[in-house]
Amino acid sequence: MSTMIKSVAFRVEVDDLAAALPTYQELADVDEPSLYEFPGLTLASVGPFLLLQGAPETLTALRRNGTLTVSDLDAAVAAFVGNGGSIVDGPAASAGGFRTIVRDRDGNVFECFQPGA
Repeated sequence: MSTMIKSVAFRVEVDDLAAALPTYQELADVDEPSLYEFPGLTLASVGPFLLLQGAPETLTALRRNGTLTVSDLDAAVAAFVGNGGSIVDGPAASAGGFRTIVRDRDGNVFECFQPGA
């Protein structure tokens, strides 16, 4: 049996992405982070960290405990919902795949993301 979760990204909100990058690059031993621009938001993927810089209201709307990259989005969502959780948003197409935002029975919010083929 293979694990459904392929990786976990820790979401870290930062005030100054350029100033924060060196710390996380050193921690993750990553020379070149992947950078993404969206309206009102800049993201940097640095090893297991997803750094987010944006206006407070934008960050509040995107606040999650983490991002779970999964092999089977439907099964991951079913695991949350089947154990007392709920779907907050989605499923929806996302940059590079599909995602669903879920809340577990204790109120923790996660983004479940399945990369596209």
